[in-house]
Amino acid sequence: MGGMRIGLISTAAISVPGSMRAYADVLLQALARHVPEIEVQVLELEPHPPMGGWRQRATTLALPWRARRSRGLNPDLWHVLDGSRAYVAAGLHAAPVVITAHDIIPVLQQQGRFPGAPPVGRAARWLWHRNGAELRKAQALICVSESTRRDVDATVGPIRAAQVVPLPVRSQLAALASRAAISRRDDGVILHVGNNSFYKNRQQVLRIFAALDKTLARRLVMAGAPPSEELRALSVELGIEVVVEWVVDADDVVVADWYARASALVFPSLYEGFGWPVLEAMTFGLPVVCSNAGSLPEVVGASAPCFAPDDIAGFVGRIEALLRDSRLHASCSEAVRLRAEEFGMQRFARETSAAYRVAVEAGASR
Repeated sequence: MGGMRIGLISTAAISVPGSMRAYADVLLQALARHVPEIEVQVLELEPHPPMGGWRQRATTLALPWRARRSRGLNPDLWHVLDGSRAYVAAGLHAAPVVITAHDIIPVLQQQGRFPGAPPVGRAARWLWHRNGAELRKAQALICVSESTRRDVDATVGPIRAAQVVPLPVRSQLAALASRAAISRRDDGVILHVGNNSFYKNRQQVLRIFAALDKTLARRLVMAGAPPSEELRALSVELGIEVVVEWVVDADDVVVADWYARASALVFPSLYEGFGWPVLEAMTFGLPVVCSNAGSLPEVVGASAPCFAPDDIAGFVGRIEALLRDSRLHASCSEAVRLRAEEFGMQRFARETSAAYRVAVEAGASR
């Protein structure tokens, strides 16, 4: 693949942290380190933070027009990094297109996959209709999990060439994990990392913690977005507000510190396209107790049990077993750490570049 030029299309604002920004960063690092013969050009379509309201909607609708500015670039291949913005591919020109599908949660919402989830608005439905058209036209589709591939195939397909390329352990977290003093774990600290989106199921995290034996589970750390009023009210209703610590918008160093200090990660998501926090926790040898939803069984493999998101008793039983039995905790810690080693940057770069090859060959045969 010598001399190949890739145009990376990023719709994540440079200054806003998040999974899409992290994906762009990790892809650039992986290609530079492991496939240096690939030349990468990045086109930022949304360089500023989202403003919300009608201005944000107007910016979103203008992204395909902004993509037309790419005519100054002449790559051998375009890679749209966020499948939820696949419609920007309509503004690209002259070269084959690869799109990464992380999840298709709004489509699954429309189909009633998540009872009680908020409704999907008309604009979002229209955009996902456009997304589906561009996903079907792409020369190759990268799915971050087999779960995502199946869902795309069932709801959007047929897709020309869908390849599963799991996400890697981010190099920043891997470096912090290698230096972490795991021996200083705080007994009885339960950790969750996530935002307030409905599928993260943060209310269930509070309910699970409330059901734990408080002689074993002493504190719940909720790292991520600021808690909603509903979450705060639920913590009061459950009588656990004084032992819940909200760690808001923490950077990698702070989150890594909790991965190293906590006794277990609890992760009862209703759906995950991949589930990066689970993999990050595993990198630190932090035992994981997660749901069986979406991709999570793929990520943990045989290293950790998975429970239905509403199985509070299952979560509680497993967490209490980990807190009671130091030998079980140690063996699980080693199992998840070894599993995390399978999600390396080199594998990610190799499999992504293979998807590029497929797309270029498909484009040449048109």
